[in-house]
Formats: sequence, structure tokens, C-alpha cells
Amino acid sequence: MEPALIAEVPLTPETVFRDYAPRVYNLARRMLGNDADAEDVTQDVLLQVVRKLGTFRGDSSFTTWLHRVTVNAALAHRRKSAARPEINAADPIDNFLDSGRNLLPSKPLALRPEQAAMDRESQGLIEAAIADLPEAFRDVYLLADVEELPNAEIASLLELSVPAVKSRLHRARLALRERLARHFGGPAA
Repeated sequence: MEPALIAEVPLTPETVFRDYAPRVYNLARRMLGNDADAEDVTQDVLLQVVRKLGTFRGDSSFTTWLHRVTVNAALAHRRKSAARPEINAADPIDNFLDSGRNLLPSKPLALRPEQAAMDRESQGLIEAAIADLPEAFRDVYLLADVEELPNAEIASLLELSVPAVKSRLHRARLALRERLARHFGGPAA
């Protein structure tokens, strides 16, 4: 189901979880750089949205409202996490059920294994370069180039001016170009 058809399909907790949970998780994951934190924020956002679903007035689109709630929750989580030390104790076996089946979705086999490996490597390089950006640049870059939000909406979400958003986006793109140039053979900016 397309999220754009929201006016035609009534919003229920089930449709919110089914149709929007991946979008919330992906945005939180990219902003926080951590699966566990993204899962926590996703759960918090979805619970908050479902609880407040009846108060949604429709002044903006539902996805705009959802983005605002997600960004605010991720930023609040980041601020809260900065005050306490990080402890990493993830066990890979946690990704498997008792039956031995993987909880994570599996990808179909690629037709060309070498191309799949190169794609994963390229994606990993890009994700690492994005994760290495300073938070102020990373947030703007993710909202603009990954989530494809307009600059005015990003400015509103992050409480910045539109020129500040444009400046940070430009600097983020230059930093990414510089970091990725040696891997992809392009000239550094």
C-alpha cells in the first residue's frame, strides 16, 4: 500500500505499524547509527503515534507528522545517550529463533555473486562515510538526500533556517564526495 493513499485508507494502529514502521526504523537507524537505538526509537515513535492518532488534525500530511515525531525522538534519544556511557553487548545468536531460523529477512541470491559483493562493499563504504559525517551535517543530509524532504521542512524539523539547511547540505555533500573519491575513482572536491 502506498503511503500517499492515506486519505483513502483510514489510519488504524495496524496500518500505521504495517505501512510506516520500516520508514520510521530506517530514518532512526540512519540518524542514530545503531540498530538497538533505532529499534527503541521506532517503538517509542510508533506507540506515541498510535496513542495520538485521534488527535492528528491533518494540517500537514501524515508522513510529515511522522517524520517530525521520528526526528524529534531520534534527537532526544541522542541527547539522552550522550549523557551516559555506551555498552555494547550484542550477541549474534540473538538473531535466531529456537528453531534455528534467522529473525532478519533474508535476501534472494544474486545472479552474479561478484556484483552482489561489490554492491555490498559500495553500500558499506557509503553508509560508513555518512556515519562519519558530523551529526549536524548527517541529519540534514539524511533528511534531504535519503528521505527526500524539502529544505523548508528540514529547517522546520531541525529548527534551523533554510539557508543553514542549504549550507549544511552542501558541506555534507562535499565531505562525502571527498571521503568517497578514493574508492570510486572520482576527483576530490
